[in-house]
Amino acid sequence: MTVSEDTASPSLKIDLTDLRKITEKLFDHIINTRNEKQVVIDKSFYWNIPFDELFDMGKRPKNLDIGSLSDEWEFVSELLEDNAIPVAFQFTELATLFRLIGEKMGEKLASKGG
Repeated sequence: MTVSEDTASPSLKIDLTDLRKITEKLFDHIINTRNEKQVVIDKSFYWNIPFDELFDMGKRPKNLDIGSLSDEWEFVSELLEDNAIPVAFQFTELATLFRLIGEKMGEKLASKGG
């Protein structure tokens, strides 16, 4: 499938405060409403599309690389330390973990209404 830049959507602005509220609401639902306190990660690696190819709908990605879920968790869990300094790039590691949580919890909780 090829999509030209002419048909691309206009820019999307996301209020980060709203995104935080949405994330908190999702976690509240999973943890408090559905009583899910942990997710088991039974995969080690995943395919990653480099950022410069990720949103180019004009061509298929050619340079897939491999990411490690345990590495992603190690990088973001460092933020649990009191003296840890957050780095915006850690959102990239968090995104992979969020996707995994969404897929696994979605599958597990679908029969219970999500």
